[in-house]
Amino acid sequence: MPSHSKQFMVNKIASIAAFTLITLSVASLLQAQQPPSAIDKINEASVTETVKFLASDELAGRDTPSPGLDKASDFVAARFKAAGLKGLGHEGLGHEGSYFQTTSIQTIQAPPTASITIDGKPIKQTGVLGVLSANDAPFTYTGSIPVVDAKARKETKYTSPVSVIAPPFTKRRDANNFFRRLNRLRSQGATAILVQANSDHALATVAKAAAQPHLPAKNNNGPAGAVILIAPTDLSSDVSIELAALTTGKSEVKNVIGVLPGSDKELAKQAIIFSAHLDHIGVSGATGDTINNGADDDASGVTGVLTLADAYAALPTAPKRSVIFITFWGEEKGLLGSKHYAKTPAWPLNNTVANLNLEMLGRPEAGAHGKTWMTGWHQSNLGELMAAGAKDADVLVFEHPKFSSFLYRQSDNWPLAQAGVIAHSFSAGSLHEDYHQPTDEWEKLHLDHMTKVIRGLFAGSFPIANGEFTPKKKESRRPVR
Repeated sequence: MPSHSKQFMVNKIASIAAFTLITLSVASLLQAQQPPSAIDKINEASVTETVKFLASDELAGRDTPSPGLDKASDFVAARFKAAGLKGLGHEGLGHEGSYFQTTSIQTIQAPPTASITIDGKPIKQTGVLGVLSANDAPFTYTGSIPVVDAKARKETKYTSPVSVIAPPFTKRRDANNFFRRLNRLRSQGATAILVQANSDHALATVAKAAAQPHLPAKNNNGPAGAVILIAPTDLSSDVSIELAALTTGKSEVKNVIGVLPGSDKELAKQAIIFSAHLDHIGVSGATGDTINNGADDDASGVTGVLTLADAYAALPTAPKRSVIFITFWGEEKGLLGSKHYAKTPAWPLNNTVANLNLEMLGRPEAGAHGKTWMTGWHQSNLGELMAAGAKDADVLVFEHPKFSSFLYRQSDNWPLAQAGVIAHSFSAGSLHEDYHQPTDEWEKLHLDHMTKVIRGLFAGSFPIANGEFTPKKKESRRPVR
């Protein structure tokens, strides 16, 4: 056997031996220091009760910002307090701080209605889908308005308002395609667009949402220009339009943060973080079920954070390291809450040994019941450490052949990873057919699977929280896609 092959075998055997030693050490630690009463806090009854509320219609899809998200934040803070965690918000641990890391974001808001008349008589309108920008003056116009085909790819230039007939929306992409056509009309010079649709059209809900404070769209798939929703109307006579300008405002949003201080004087200065995003995408559509409850995405992950908090807080002696629990706002708007935390951390990032972000735990792929996979598997050895400990709960932690690399940058672990923290997301499902749909309801979750996975995450993370193992970045990390 060539010398380099012999050395490879030696290294391979040493690696296997080290992994076996880790596995045996984890098992003995768990048996010695992890009482049944702690892990038993993670049970199906508690998981069910928690996720049912987080995915309930009462929270209206937890959009950022929204009263539903505020209510969810209050719920999480109350659970952290009931578990005995200390607040790690603005004032910090040493001052019995708030559970809220609050920040103010700029929002936009369309006027709820416009004034539109034909030959001096008001016409029925449903609402305003959008206006030009925050700095625009009120829009006014008097004259006839042509009806144009929004599908036509013509080079026609416009210098005044136009009108389009809204097609029915039967698929999710129909709305995006329609808004792109409105954007194209705007780029061709249309100074306003009157969209004709019946009051039960899905666009009626869009208009209602536009009249509430909301974040500007992060892409070009939303309505652009002065876009007004009206009932089907003959616009051949003189039309008069008066529309107030878009207004801006401020809304408060909150990362919710609790901490279980470590029991060792020195190691307590270090912490591991469990996190999940509390927000979802709110309400869409106009008929039937309009609430995107986000049961799997990501009420399931928040439920994991809350039940892990209960389990860790139930330990007779806290782990040697501190354990932080966070729910982030604004993940669906571009990882905004986790980006804010990475810039203004409540705990020093250089003393954060790992971030375990929980994302979509409730809908397993075929053959993956009771298993969970980690993103960015080759960026650190956290996966191997978690796999060794989770075996005690009969849970397999593995590298997903398709998503582990691809989704590493797609959730709230990524801003912390960019800031230098060993940060990965753990998932126990896939992008199923109910993803970002009103049909993502808690009844479709596999609650026994979800409970088992959360128990596995507890078993896997406990030796790290207790200071027995410290995750390390891998020297030869794979490029991030």
